[in-house]
Amino acid sequence: MPLPREYISHNQIRIYSDCPIKYYYAYIEEIPHPINDKILLGQVFHSTIEHYFLKRIDRIQVEPQEVIDVFNQQFDSLQDEKSIVWKDKPQETRERGIAFLRFFLSQIGPAIKPLKVEEELMVEIPETGIKLKGIIDLVEEDFSITDFKTSTARWTGARARNSLQMVIYKYLFDQTYGGVGSTLRFEILYSKNAAGIKHQSLKVSPTGEDITQMLKVVTHVADNIVRGVFYRRENYSCPYCEYRELCRNKSVTVPGVVALSD
Repeated sequence: MPLPREYISHNQIRIYSDCPIKYYYAYIEEIPHPINDKILLGQVFHSTIEHYFLKRIDRIQVEPQEVIDVFNQQFDSLQDEKSIVWKDKPQETRERGIAFLRFFLSQIGPAIKPLKVEEELMVEIPETGIKLKGIIDLVEEDFSITDFKTSTARWTGARARNSLQMVIYKYLFDQTYGGVGSTLRFEILYSKNAAGIKHQSLKVSPTGEDITQMLKVVTHVADNIVRGVFYRRENYSCPYCEYRELCRNKSVTVPGVVALSD
């Protein structure tokens, strides 16, 4: 069984590590599933600031209302395209997203000097044949790598430091551009509602040991996928899983796999 996308990515690794059978349903069977309002908001926020940074790269003045209009258009479009599980009301989610944007436009965006947006990098890991892919939110003129997150709660420093995502970005960037000593950081906007938006800027400094461990994880997960190792991994997120009912149906079998249960 080849890798379903012919490459491995952080998101694939995250889903497989969370539950291998969830990966099977999402990437092998490609079973459609709804997304929750937090994912919707994150996707719309990212596509909107991409518009903002592309205009900045082209030296085009961007008015705040234009950015908010883009957000509303993207919000409506994705809401029509996807099945959404709403924890909060749609209007409350929209208002929180606009509040995030207003904060970004006044406190974060103007100081950034964008070079590349949504930079897609793919590298073949030596001696494995495994292609590792990542899409970096923003590369700045000083080659800083920045990833934006929207959240309902503050991040801990450990969460940022232990991020496999940033280690992957560091590896891909250094392998592609020869190692330019990039600064890596998360810019996190968080709040449970449209009031009281807060912000964190958390730097991450992956070491050589982090890179080595990351490559071991990537190789292990990719090898398991290729060998067809898919099984149910019970964990705290099971009640919220998009495939919960399918997974609980014990009559469902997965053809050609090495294992199905713990």
